[in-house]
Amino acid sequence: MNISIRQMRAFLALAEAENFTRASEMVCLSQPAFSALIASLEQEVGYRLFDRDTRKVQLNANGLHFVELASRFVNNYDNIVQEIKLYSQGEEGSVTLAVLPSLAVQWLPQIISKFNIENPHIRINIVDTQWDRCLQAIVNNSADLAVTAGTPSLKEIQAELLFSDDFYLICPKNHPFAKKSHVELKDLEGEKFIAFSNGTSIRLFTDQLTQLYNIRYVLEVRQLTTMMGLIAANQGISITTGLTLFQFEHDSIAIIPFKDVSLKRAVYLIKKKERQLSSQALKLYEFIKEHASND
Repeated sequence: MNISIRQMRAFLALAEAENFTRASEMVCLSQPAFSALIASLEQEVGYRLFDRDTRKVQLNANGLHFVELASRFVNNYDNIVQEIKLYSQGEEGSVTLAVLPSLAVQWLPQIISKFNIENPHIRINIVDTQWDRCLQAIVNNSADLAVTAGTPSLKEIQAELLFSDDFYLICPKNHPFAKKSHVELKDLEGEKFIAFSNGTSIRLFTDQLTQLYNIRYVLEVRQLTTMMGLIAANQGISITTGLTLFQFEHDSIAIIPFKDVSLKRAVYLIKKKERQLSSQALKLYEFIKEHASND
């Protein structure tokens, strides 16, 4: 069976107008062409849809049953065409974004909220995961874009610097550091240092520090909340970034800036070089670049 949308529109017009001349005008066809459409539709379905006399055309029992089917057919067709149109214009669809958990908690929701206001029909799928897995998601095409830290060196990756995030010392409030207005990296030598796990972006920086200073790891954790609990319980000190400081606002924790102004974490927006972004992903890419430094 091969029924066209033109046949269905013609059928619904005739069902409404009950007159061939008026119905043909509704769909902008000549009356002979319109009549041929109705005849071909009835031939295609295998039964008559209208009772005709010299003055009027009315749906018969078959037509009354068929009118609901035709309405659904046309509505579904129009919805699909509209969805295709919106998708081709980048106004509808989905984008997968891999992002560091430390960015997904506070910084990213502000960006997404503004993006959703301007693009209500684009769905963003967020994969919050550690630094190395963000990169892998781009390489294996499981994510369209990623926001992560460090300096991506993979040749498949194109990285755009968004901003730099300062580092801060976090320590118990009864620690001697808590009385200082600033600390230096060399001050951390010999301290009990709680590190974030391998694969996290902050660990990349603290591993570099261990090569320059006598810093020893006494514990390793993956979650910010676990780090907060250990620092509050006087189990050691650590380093975190400005975007995660809200997690360490605790009566038992002091947050101290570093005197070393060069100690920063660069945050990048990355995509795969040879992969052409969908119009939806490109919209998000440009939006993040435009708004990152303002949020």
